[in-house]
Amino acid sequence: FAPQEGRLEAGLYSKQYLESQLAVALGGRLAEEIIFGEDFTTTGASNDFQQVANIAKRMIKEWGMSDEVGRVALETPQSGGPFMGREMGMQRTKWGSKIMGKTDAEVERLVNNSYIKAKRIIEENRPLLDHLAKTLVEQEVVSAEEFQMMLVEFNAKVADFEIIGDERNREQLPFQSMPSTV
Repeated sequence: FAPQEGRLEAGLYSKQYLESQLAVALGGRLAEEIIFGEDFTTTGASNDFQQVANIAKRMIKEWGMSDEVGRVALETPQSGGPFMGREMGMQRTKWGSKIMGKTDAEVERLVNNSYIKAKRIIEENRPLLDHLAKTLVEQEVVSAEEFQMMLVEFNAKVADFEIIGDERNREQLPFQSMPSTV
């Protein structure tokens, strides 16, 4: 998952699209969790997590996509790293801790609910996931036409294209306790 930077800057993505892409980006990690269990996930999705965090933060802090925080830009778009340390130690925002706390809570809400939505989709389509994985092991590539046929064959269930919920839903996330094996 990597939306084109030019389109992001031009403001050509809707809130619904970006929220859906957050869920898509979490799909690989979720497939690992569902198939192998929480204790046996790998680091393979680390770049996806970085993208999810980046987009969720930008949705709230730059593009004003939060009813809780409001329609304000709390940060300006990132334009690369500091030049010769000039920006090092400088405060990135002039906003207070209360609004920044709300911002962090909103970012958490977006990511958590994207996770829950993606997990529900994968679990509802587990037979399709298993078949797709088997096919990929056998032939390494699946064409768009083959995948469309699989969607029909397995009567794939799609998620409603809706805005993600208002709750943080921490209790529905994995890793609520220590691993069962060490």
